[in-house]
Amino acid sequence: MALTGLLAQFYVTFSSRQLPPLETVVRFFSFFTILTNTLVAGYFLVRSLRPESAAGRWAARVEVGTALTVYILVVGVVYQAVLRGLVSLAGWGILADNILHGLVPLYMLGFWLLRIAGQPVRWRTLPYWLLYPAAYLAYTLLRGPSASFYPYPFVDVAALGYGPVLRNCLLVLVVMLAISVLLAAFSNWRHRRSLA
Repeated sequence: MALTGLLAQFYVTFSSRQLPPLETVVRFFSFFTILTNTLVAGYFLVRSLRPESAAGRWAARVEVGTALTVYILVVGVVYQAVLRGLVSLAGWGILADNILHGLVPLYMLGFWLLRIAGQPVRWRTLPYWLLYPAAYLAYTLLRGPSASFYPYPFVDVAALGYGPVLRNCLLVLVVMLAISVLLAAFSNWRHRRSLA
């Protein structure tokens, strides 16, 4: 499903591009939505095609699946709360938008509830879950000025300035940490109940 959305979005992006191909590809992969959906697609490919490989065993870890669920839920929540309606969409763009921001987060949450939740999550791993989004935000803020491109309006330093953007980034990380705590607590609670 994520792969379908990614391909549809790539088609939309490339068919309407106004920049050189390489910059178009770089900007395509500069969206947290695209990167995270790519991770989701890779996660399910590895789990289904190579479950016994080192990557498959790593992907099967509760912390990996739970962290990925957090990331894709944040994609959906931030889009629905902040970004929906900012860009006019048509055709394949509507399909890609609904898949990447709606169906994939819901599917991942359902998969997590049915297949992952109930396994014990080690609390000490939660801070590490923030490394990916923090690295993404750092990349975005470092590349933005030289490329004159910020993928989301709430990280647009040129329009908002560093103070508001850093507050927005901190808010996103706090939301991500809160969702992480909720999912970890739920999984651990379900695990304890299964032992009772």
